[in-house]
Amino acid sequence: MNVSFGVAFLIAGLVFLGLLSQWLAWRVKLPAILFLLVLGILLGPILGWLRPDKIFGLLLFPTISLGVAIILFEGALSLRLSELRGLGTVIQRLLSLGVFSTWAIISVATHWLTHFAWPMAILFGAVTVVSGPTVITPILRSARPNAKIAKVLHWESILIDPIGALLSVIVFEALVANSAATASLGAAGLSFLRIVSVGVTLGVAGGFTLGWILRRRVVPDYLHPLLVLASVLMIFALADALAKDSGLLAVTLIGMVLANMRDIPLDNILDFKESLSILLISLLFIVLAARLNLTEIRAVLGPGLGLLVAIQVLSQPIKVAFASWGSELNWRERVLVAWIAPRGIVAAATAAVLGQTLQAVHYPHAALFVPLTFAVIIASVLLPSLTARPLARLLHVDEKEPQSILIISANPVAQAIAKALEQAGFACLLLDNDFAQIRTARAAGINTFYAHPVSVQADRYLDLLDFGYMLGLAEDHALNIIASMRYKPEFGLDHVFILTDESAIAGRDRQQVAAPYRGRYLFGGDATYVRLSQLLDNGWQIHTTLLSESFSWEAYQEKHRSGFLPLFVITGEHILRVMLAGESIVPASGDRILALIAPSAA
Repeated sequence: MNVSFGVAFLIAGLVFLGLLSQWLAWRVKLPAILFLLVLGILLGPILGWLRPDKIFGLLLFPTISLGVAIILFEGALSLRLSELRGLGTVIQRLLSLGVFSTWAIISVATHWLTHFAWPMAILFGAVTVVSGPTVITPILRSARPNAKIAKVLHWESILIDPIGALLSVIVFEALVANSAATASLGAAGLSFLRIVSVGVTLGVAGGFTLGWILRRRVVPDYLHPLLVLASVLMIFALADALAKDSGLLAVTLIGMVLANMRDIPLDNILDFKESLSILLISLLFIVLAARLNLTEIRAVLGPGLGLLVAIQVLSQPIKVAFASWGSELNWRERVLVAWIAPRGIVAAATAAVLGQTLQAVHYPHAALFVPLTFAVIIASVLLPSLTARPLARLLHVDEKEPQSILIISANPVAQAIAKALEQAGFACLLLDNDFAQIRTARAAGINTFYAHPVSVQADRYLDLLDFGYMLGLAEDHALNIIASMRYKPEFGLDHVFILTDESAIAGRDRQQVAAPYRGRYLFGGDATYVRLSQLLDNGWQIHTTLLSESFSWEAYQEKHRSGFLPLFVITGEHILRVMLAGESIVPASGDRILALIAPSAA
């Protein structure tokens, strides 16, 4: 009973510590993998509290494999082919010429720096060609490169993982066969064909079958996440049973197929898988790092740094040069793509599995295989995490913090607010399917997009990269609600706002839309579309006023006490803060106030 309680408490503690690591990574804008690996090394080799092989036994590596499969599937769900306009050739070359050039350079560098035998060095090169969404995504979030760079790195990070795992398996089988004096290129080739054929067949067939089930509503909505999870795990296990290590290719293809099928309800699935992936990433990195040995870690620090130099100075520039030749990427964008080359969970998990087998057959230097992989992972994540943002700024290929504002509707209220915000330095886009209102807004010089806010047209062609806020200003309150539900995943609940309505003012719970399904209410507690429209019709105008030491917020309120409605505060750092119903903001000196002001108070 005590042992069971101890294990349960340890697992619960790992989940909680994983949460703390993810939160700390968010606060300091670094990839969580760094904190998770340090935590694993602390709990395992340093303190000796976590011994994964003893606790999990034979279930350890099957569980790790299933976890990696879920992570890759979740990443593949974001791979939409429509994003590849003009960049498809670059990504194809990265996954072909780039993989082989990287493999060759890392293999040679590993042989020279570590004195691994050639077969072991070649295997290490195959294991470390991968990248991974678990490390690329937080780096991109921090560095904020332009859309072309972000798309290239995102696609490569997901698609290269099953390729690297496949390459590792082929090389490993040849390496083990060679140690048994039965090496055969023909056998390796047949193994390659078997893995690819099984992975592609089950992945594509499984993806289309799942898509058909989801589209036809054969299973109720609340079971969709469980259906997809169970299917992905089953297909992964079946693929691996038919052709060992074909499962990662299969689950990646399932995700890509679902992501590119039309009319598939994926929102619930994406939310569930994202949360599950964060949990799995946290646990996997802690557990894998806890298996390391301190003596072996110290022994590979020098070679690990040398390999990092080889990757950054030789491997990456050559790979990107091959891939981007004749493409629309300029030299600045190529430099940043080459600089960001982290290794992630697939390298860690593959090295752990293969390293254990190599040690079991007493292969020379096998004990250093896993620590060297982790040294490369840590160094390759830490370097771009600390330098990618400054380098992107230096090269002028960074995106500014998203400050543009998406406004639902092009009615007179929306036009008045958009003009005031644009004069204050915030780009606005009015989204509406009423062409008469769109035409009026265009005549006033306001940017517009002619489509229903939740239409297929908006989904396909509305580029939201620069947008950080949504304001629901439509006269139809239901449209504001629908739009807030659609754009909440894009901007986050804290940046989605809508006008209130009569049911909210009256506090009628039977009619008021619940908070999780709408944005936060704008401006005052009675700021409905009808009221704002009446104020504008009565001559109220939006004015921008700069506060100072001599003209404080209190003085501003006193001056306009006969009639004003504060709308926005723009801080001295040019950050937009929305005045919300039920919340009070006290502007400071240097802030600007945007408010509707009555004619008598102007």
